[in-house]
Amino acid sequence: MSFRWSTPPRFQDVDAAGIVFYARLFAYFHDAYVAFLESMGPELALHRAVDSADFLIPLVHAEADFKAPLRFGDEATTTVSVERIGRSSYTLAYQIHRGDGQLAASGQTVHACASKAEFRARPLPEALRAGLMQHHVASESQ
Repeated sequence: MSFRWSTPPRFQDVDAAGIVFYARLFAYFHDAYVAFLESMGPELALHRAVDSADFLIPLVHAEADFKAPLRFGDEATTTVSVERIGRSSYTLAYQIHRGDGQLAASGQTVHACASKAEFRARPLPEALRAGLMQHHVASESQ
């Protein structure tokens, strides 16, 4: 099951051509990611985890493809799905659709789990792994 998050493009996100500036797509991905984590439970909400968890989940790779213009005033829904869950990392896929259903952008981020104390790889916490499994694309076909 994919996670969906909606927000209209903001005026400050558009460039001189009147479309959302491509770099802002990463901000949309990130905002959806923060909401996605929070949907998995209060202990995984980013604002709480940063302060109290003994782990970090830094972004180690990001990519995006622009597909169609997204303009100020459009509706925009970002879909987040889990493509891969490893021992200490996971890959998320994003799609941003306009209100008319047109795919405006797609992308991917890879997050690695590290201990907060040593900043070294560590296994994903069980609560995080369980939450990710609920949105894992391979789980949808089972």
